[in-house]
Amino acid sequence: MAIFNFLENLAKRLANIIAQDLDDRMNGHLAEINDRMGEHITEINERMSEHLSEINDRLRRIETKQKETSLQIEEIDNHLQSDGDETVFISALIALSDIIEDFYYFAAEDENSPLFEQAQMMWNAAKNKAETAGLTLIDSADEPFDFNIHSIKGTAYDESLPTGYVIKTLKCGYIFKDELIRHAAVIVNKQEVIYL
Repeated sequence: MAIFNFLENLAKRLANIIAQDLDDRMNGHLAEINDRMGEHITEINERMSEHLSEINDRLRRIETKQKETSLQIEEIDNHLQSDGDETVFISALIALSDIIEDFYYFAAEDENSPLFEQAQMMWNAAKNKAETAGLTLIDSADEPFDFNIHSIKGTAYDESLPTGYVIKTLKCGYIFKDELIRHAAVIVNKQEVIYL
């Protein structure tokens, strides 16, 4: 009988030791899982903060553009009310086109944005209206530089174009009734100089 009591006590002690070991292991695993979850939550919070900051920056830029546009439209309206001659009308039309062009290039920074699609439609409509009013737009990407209609605002290198070709139009130029109203501001391709 004593041997049975001894075996029973031994079995209880072993059971307690095993239970304690399992409990310790479980607590260790839970602590590890909590640490990992905490790291993931921290990482997610940091990413969310970055994205929210990016969104806020974009919203501030859009708000700034809207304020600039409102001021420019107000200025154009004042010019139109003060004088009704053709020159003022053309100046106002160019100023409006510039506003839409600026908005278009601003929105083009993210071509996947629905804002870009809207800006592109507005810019195409503005170009059509300007051309209907007799204004010819000078938007010369991938064409040779012409000092008669272009103004160089910088150079860059694009291996797909020959030297002296327009890489990008920064601001459209305008011709009205065969008279140049404004040169197009452009970036021109210039091969890099390699010194040996």
